[in-house]
Amino acid sequence: MSRNQAAVLGVLVGLSVLLPACFSKPANLVADAARRKEVIEAIAANPAARAEVIDRLVGPPEYRGAVIDRILKDESAAGDLVAKIIQQDRGKAIVASKIAADPTAKTFIRMLMLTGVMGESLTQQQADALGMGEPFAYGNQTRTMHDLKVVGAIIDGFAKKQAQEAGPRFPVCYDFASLDTCLAKKLPAGSLDNLRTKDAWGHAFQYHSDREGKGYILVSYASDGKYDELGKVGPTQSYDCDIVFSDEGFIQWPGWIRRNEVR
Repeated sequence: MSRNQAAVLGVLVGLSVLLPACFSKPANLVADAARRKEVIEAIAANPAARAEVIDRLVGPPEYRGAVIDRILKDESAAGDLVAKIIQQDRGKAIVASKIAADPTAKTFIRMLMLTGVMGESLTQQQADALGMGEPFAYGNQTRTMHDLKVVGAIIDGFAKKQAQEAGPRFPVCYDFASLDTCLAKKLPAGSLDNLRTKDAWGHAFQYHSDREGKGYILVSYASDGKYDELGKVGPTQSYDCDIVFSDEGFIQWPGWIRRNEVR
């Protein structure tokens, strides 16, 4: 028995001593929220046990295949599950490196990329090198467009309420800045709470209005994290081109995505 196996066995044995007989079966154990929490916390506190959990998710094929099959059967839950697994930067890096090293996991890594939750784990260049450049870009772009549209709807809703008043139509933030720097302070309190204010690559969304609040742009700097100065408006053909939302619609967006279909 390996040292890791012995450590995991020790954790499980220790837990079994604490549990009543009715929880002796794993299915019964995990069905109880309080007991399940105890087991999860015990595993999380043990480095060897954590390693085994990762191995079962992305490790030996005999484990990974069964887990992947279960995830892929429920497409709606897949994105949420994957996001939770790899929401920490280190977790994303571990998952990405383990899966990328195994050619049999291409279906799974493609699914991860299409959800847009791996943007901060890899660069576009690394995704290209893995032969996954297109799904990586598409997932990041569609997630980013969705998030921009959600924030844009809040800004546009604010403008409609302002229509009956003499003040600026849109929140005035003349200098380009992240949303929490100015925009969040101009909108009703809590308007942006629980929303993603960074794009799928990890760059903060930028907001800018004219001095009178008659118009605005909401910008993602996209793959390269650099401002394009709006040199091109309309559909674009580069992963690095900014994605720009303004006044209820996209004015600059990836040409391979139908902007009106983004929800």
